[in-house]
Amino acid sequence: MSQTSWKDQIKRKWGPHSHCTICGKAMPTDKKFCSQACRDNYLGRERKQKKKGRIQCVFLIVMLVVMMLMLFIPSLL
Repeated sequence: MSQTSWKDQIKRKWGPHSHCTICGKAMPTDKKFCSQACRDNYLGRERKQKKKGRIQCVFLIVMLVVMMLMLFIPSLL
């Protein structure tokens, strides 16, 4: 007598599916998001993350320039 695992039981019951990356709802395997709202939410988060990365980069460059100026200005005086 062979026992089936719970994963096999779920596969038989629900068939092949994936889950939405935002809300986790089950959906067909060929989709990444379950709805337009989840897609918009994901794209909005992605844009915010890119903007945050750019701001951090600019801040780092400005800080490097300030530190370099602080290092070289006293020697010019």
